[in-house]
Amino acid sequence: VSSYAGKDVMATVAILPGQSYVFKSPINVQRIQYLKGVGDTLKENEAFAIIQGPEVHHFYRTFELTKVLFLQTQTLFNNSKTLYQRKSLSEQAWLDVSNQYNKIRMEYDELTHFFDLVLSVDAASDSLTLGAPMAGIIQYSLPLALNINDTIAAFTPTQAIRLKVNLPIDTTQKPLLISNDSCQLAVDFIENANSAFYQTAWTQALSSDCALAVGQVFSATPEYQANAYEIQQSSVFNWEGDNYIFIQDKQNYTAVKVSLLTSHDDNYIVKSSVSLAGKNVLVSSVSAVQGILLGLGI
Repeated sequence: VSSYAGKDVMATVAILPGQSYVFKSPINVQRIQYLKGVGDTLKENEAFAIIQGPEVHHFYRTFELTKVLFLQTQTLFNNSKTLYQRKSLSEQAWLDVSNQYNKIRMEYDELTHFFDLVLSVDAASDSLTLGAPMAGIIQYSLPLALNINDTIAAFTPTQAIRLKVNLPIDTTQKPLLISNDSCQLAVDFIENANSAFYQTAWTQALSSDCALAVGQVFSATPEYQANAYEIQQSSVFNWEGDNYIFIQDKQNYTAVKVSLLTSHDDNYIVKSSVSLAGKNVLVSSVSAVQGILLGLGI
């Protein structure tokens, strides 16, 4: 066999770290109304929440005033630059104008990053409607209110939603895929940082036929790549602490050492340093032949 199914493990539908866009609040928000449910898929700039409150109104007014101030200082900067190049403006005066312009521009740019995601403003209710910064699946908690730097929502691209499983460490086995009743996903990579006994494997992104939600935990079956053999369990015997089978060599039986990988129904999946392909393996009266091997009979 070129691959075999391992023992079932617990798989978690998880988000690949570092892939989500975390949208944080720049102000204290007294009220937030989410327009989409947790786990919904949104397009870029699609409305997902309305924030409301006095600080929301003040923040919007600050943005408008900063924009006006930026445009004014930009005009002053451009005019002063022309005068400076003509040597009609002192170096100190030009430096003062440049410092003022750059300071205002930084403040304006910082505000613009947020207001680029504002779809509409309702002055009557002191509210702003926010749009998704990127296409993806939305995740959020349900707070009573939002403080500065609290997360409004996180947006995750669909290719970052995967299965995460902890597999027993075995350098001789390479996991190929993880499957359950509803889907089958190839293993993408294994984390280098592992515990003493387990390694964390991540699959490729969830396919369209995987009806799974982020955070869901379920039993899954790993499949491993291996140059191995499937034999009947009755053919295996133990000798001096190791597992062996008898293979037929013309009129003789030869004991061949095997390593058990796993069991499957009434069979074992085994590895052997000797090729077992096409060999006849003894599956009955194994104990009797073992007795002969031990000198208990003729």
